[in-house]
Amino acid sequence: MSADANREGFRVLRSESALLPVELLWRWSFGLGLLALFFFVYAQLRQAVFLSDADELALRGHDPIIVAATLWELLAGAREPLLRALEPALSAALVLWVATATFGRGIVTRLGVRRFASDYALTIAPDAPRWSSFAILNCARVLMLLIFVIGYLAGTLIAGFVSGPEQNLLASALIVLASLAGASLLWSYVNWVLSLAPFFVVRDALPPLDSVAAAVKFIRRNYLRLSSIAIWNGILRGVAATVISIAGALTGALRPALPSAVVIALLALEMLLYLIVSDLLLLTRLGAYASVVVRELTLPQVLPGPMDRSGTATR
Repeated sequence: MSADANREGFRVLRSESALLPVELLWRWSFGLGLLALFFFVYAQLRQAVFLSDADELALRGHDPIIVAATLWELLAGAREPLLRALEPALSAALVLWVATATFGRGIVTRLGVRRFASDYALTIAPDAPRWSSFAILNCARVLMLLIFVIGYLAGTLIAGFVSGPEQNLLASALIVLASLAGASLLWSYVNWVLSLAPFFVVRDALPPLDSVAAAVKFIRRNYLRLSSIAIWNGILRGVAATVISIAGALTGALRPALPSAVVIALLALEMLLYLIVSDLLLLTRLGAYASVVVRELTLPQVLPGPMDRSGTATR
């Protein structure tokens, strides 16, 4: 366990050339599908919402407050068609994410874990797709996201009930923030567990429920190591986001001197660059986790119990 996990995460990308293409393929397939669903909702709303000349003038303006207020009024007036369009779009988005993550992340997890097992000369479970286990775990992640949303909505309902007609904004805000914080903490931990569980499906051929239990125990044993991996990776992604944001701001400042098409193209390239870098760093984090999971097999899993009076170890 002495090797640096973050360095191992970068090393596995060099030794397993298929990891990055597969990761980009499933993530961007979901992103493009989500973009198509967004345009579907937009087309439905465009047919249901009537824009007056004043609305068009406000939306074309440069005042963000006026633009936001105009959009809010338009959405409030088109609530029913919006809900009718969002229901199938959100359902399709959840199904699309489960499908792409099951196959994409399943392949990436198998490749990474088996590569580390081969490099470390360790024996793991025989290779098998186990798509049903991956699908169940991804469905559980979707369910936890819905619980997070429900927790936030419950906080807003409680805030409205407690405030009553007097509308105590401070109390309402505190209730909403408390519910949001509680739901966020629960979601982040359970999502962490469910994101690590596929490693044990691959390494030990465990069924979904047992892999979740193994992930919980794994986090308890390696909490500091896993936290350092997540923090270091988050810092790298934050630096990348900051650098590319500065580049975007400089590109925007060149707007008076460059044609609009050139500025839009540069901004699109910068956004594309950030997406690639972010996906690359997330993949290295996954590789770092995989290295810790596999190298844990070198540690004794069953420790001897205390000595009895005859000097024999008990278990």
